[in-house]
Amino acid sequence: MADKFSNMLKLFLFVQKSNLKTAFLSKGDALVNVVMMTVNNLSFIFMWWVIFENKGTINGWNFGDMALLFGVMNNAFATFALFARGVQQLPEFIDNGSLDNFLVSPRNSLFMISISESTFANWGDYVTGFLMFFVSGHVTWTNFGLFLLAGLLAFVIMYALRVILSSLAFFAADTQRLGDNVFMAFLTFGSQPASIFTGWYKIVFLTIIPAGFLSLYPVELIKEHSTAAFLIMLAGSVVFFLLAVKIYALGLRHYGSGNRFGVR
Repeated sequence: MADKFSNMLKLFLFVQKSNLKTAFLSKGDALVNVVMMTVNNLSFIFMWWVIFENKGTINGWNFGDMALLFGVMNNAFATFALFARGVQQLPEFIDNGSLDNFLVSPRNSLFMISISESTFANWGDYVTGFLMFFVSGHVTWTNFGLFLLAGLLAFVIMYALRVILSSLAFFAADTQRLGDNVFMAFLTFGSQPASIFTGWYKIVFLTIIPAGFLSLYPVELIKEHSTAAFLIMLAGSVVFFLLAVKIYALGLRHYGSGNRFGVR
């Protein structure tokens, strides 16, 4: 088991090194993309700053809470986009038969698919994420550790949901747009103040569209050092990840090889 993990880690680092080399073939373009991503994120956050400056609070949430939300969400999405975005292309791999290239490899196919795509510009999300933490007003070493932990758990949930949505392509045709739309809805709901959802809307927010794992629980974990929020996030990440792996495995049983074949 240890040797298998070590080999996967070495492969992961090799792929990421290759991605960095590719991105820096044009250093100017790479840095401009990162800067533009950061500016785009900050312009969106500035809108919320204006809202909170005028409203004060929204059902008990202030701009510091929103800063924590954006920090965790941006870090989680950056991790997804940089190190696991390939799973978003799974429907395309299934439709054109190029999934075979991953299945003939002795390595775990889901792992290989996940690391096959990366977007260098999303380093700008990390810049935004850490900047938001430092302007949140909750800067302590303990909170910083909880901030990193919340970002990691949010990434696992985000990744698992994307695997589930992408795996729909095993069972039905033309599901790429559906998966993209649901995933974007998840991110959109997750970028709203959790305090605006009440009653039945809150139940939907926390279950059917589990956006609370991006906003409500991370903020509670960091601000209040809530053990309950940590346990809920931990349980959610484990359950969603295991469910995603199970659905992907079931999908492979339904998969019929395409007409493109090669070794990756």
